[in-house]
Amino acid sequence: MGSLPRLKIKDELRYRKGSTNEASNCRYCSNFTEDTLYDGVAGIGKYSMRYPGRCKLIVAHFGSGTGIRYRVLSDHKCDRQQSTYRNPFTGEKP
Repeated sequence: MGSLPRLKIKDELRYRKGSTNEASNCRYCSNFTEDTLYDGVAGIGKYSMRYPGRCKLIVAHFGSGTGIRYRVLSDHKCDRQQSTYRNPFTGEKP
């Protein structure tokens, strides 16, 4: 089995591994949505599904993409990042 091709929008946004500076990573971006856990019932049994983090910019471009290609990791970054990071001691943005 081969790997899936990379999304073109990820190349346009220059989505890449993040830095050690946490404030510049996707975790603190206003476009990032956290991992969600969905509990449901199917037939007789219960099941749980975990949906990985998504970027609102990628979802707006492709709709609700369900797959590993649409996943956005919290320790990565891109060029369109809008930081919501606040200093835990002073409460100010860097």
